[in-house]
Order: sequence, then structure tokens, then C-alpha cells
Amino acid sequence: MQVDRTIGFIGAGNMAEALLRGVFAAGVLRPTQCTVTNKSNDKRLARLARALAVRTTRDKARLMAESEVIILAVKPHDMPAVLSEIGPYATARHLIVSVAAGVPCEAIERCLGASPVVRAMPNTSTAVRASATAIASGRLAGPDHLAIVRTLFEAVGWVGVVPESMLDAVTAVSGSGPAYIYMLAEALVDSGEQAGLPRDLARALVGERVTSPGGTTMAGLEALEQGGLRAAVRAAVTRAARRARELRSAPARTPR
Repeated sequence: MQVDRTIGFIGAGNMAEALLRGVFAAGVLRPTQCTVTNKSNDKRLARLARALAVRTTRDKARLMAESEVIILAVKPHDMPAVLSEIGPYATARHLIVSVAAGVPCEAIERCLGASPVVRAMPNTSTAVRASATAIASGRLAGPDHLAIVRTLFEAVGWVGVVPESMLDAVTAVSGSGPAYIYMLAEALVDSGEQAGLPRDLARALVGERVTSPGGTTMAGLEALEQGGLRAAVRAAVTRAARRARELRSAPARTPR
């Protein structure tokens, strides 16, 4: 199903790029429907323009004028400044879609007036079109708005509609969850290296692009570190390897 709307992306990071690639691959949007801006990284905008044939701009007033759906793909601490910039241009014709963790619809609505707002919480698996995304509507968003957002994010995985009150839990479990699995994989590789395996596999599994400083995922990873996950995995791998050696050296029993 194609979305017959013009889309403006504010934020040009990994999540925005993954979503753009997904909707283009699925035929949900065409590059000519999309305009992208970000805070200051001109090289990033130029790369997206070359790689994906999207329009880019530094002029947020122009982006708002040319776009019907605005996707706020920015970090939570950047949201107040972004809302202040686009507030004078936001109208009831704009559908605002936020992927910023912890920023409620009400806070966005307060800055943007009559614009309907939908929050979406995808995860890092968006990059491989295997995301699990929860979406929740603000007070002005109706079924048609949710349908548009669902179609966009179904291009990169599964989508479920939840009450906004559940989104913090969704963020902790689904939004950040893949990073916990990557951390486990990294811990396994570290332990495997100590047991005599090559290190090169670890570089393919390290989740460097998963976390943002001060973000929800980083907080969860810190808790896993403090809880001793790496030490526990190391102990498990060491014990399993030792038991494998024990079994290998044990004398074979003659069948009766």
C-alpha cells in the first residue's frame, strides 16, 4: 500500500535512514515525496541525497510547507528546540510522528497547537526491516492518522497499537531490547576469545550504533553491566568449555 502524502524528516540519523530505505524498498513512498533536514550535519544530508535521491533542506519553514507528514527523528533532548522552530508553521493539516523516547504527545501538542500527533517506538532492527514498532495516538489523532503511521512502519517490520501509557515499557523492552541481545553476543565473543577463539567475529556483533549517550538503551546497558552480565557469561562459557574438554577426555564406555 502506498502512502499518498509528502513526508518531511527532521533528523537524518540511523533511524531516519533505515526508515527511508525501508519505505522505498517496500514501495510505500517514492524519494520525490520526501524532504530531509537535520540540525547541522551537511555531509550527512548530502550523502542521503546522493544515496536515496531525497530532497534536503536547511529551511524548516520550507520543509513544513512542502510536507504533510512530519517525522521527528531526533533525540529527546533536541525536541524542545525542534518544536520551537517548527511551531509557527504547524497546522491541522500536518500529521506529526515522533520517535523520541520519553516525550509525551501532550508536550508536543502543547507546542504545535492543532496538529495531530502519533508517537512511534521502533527499534534498531529497523535497519534490517525486522523492527517491532509500537504506536500510540495523541488526543487529536484519529484512525486515519494511525493508519498512515502503521503503513510507514510496517515497511520495516511489525506494528502494534498501544495506549501511550505503555510506551515507556515498550521503550525498555522492545526499543532497547535488541541492544541487550547485542551486548550478550559481545560478551559471548569476549568469552570465546578468552577460550581461544579468533576476535574478528566480535567486531561484526558489537552494537556501537545502537546506543545514544544518556538515552534509554544506555541506561539499560549500564544496569546489565552493574548486574554482572559479562562476568556471568564469561563464567558460563569457561565452565562449558571445561566440561567439553572433560567429556572429550573421558574414556568411552563399551556398550553392553
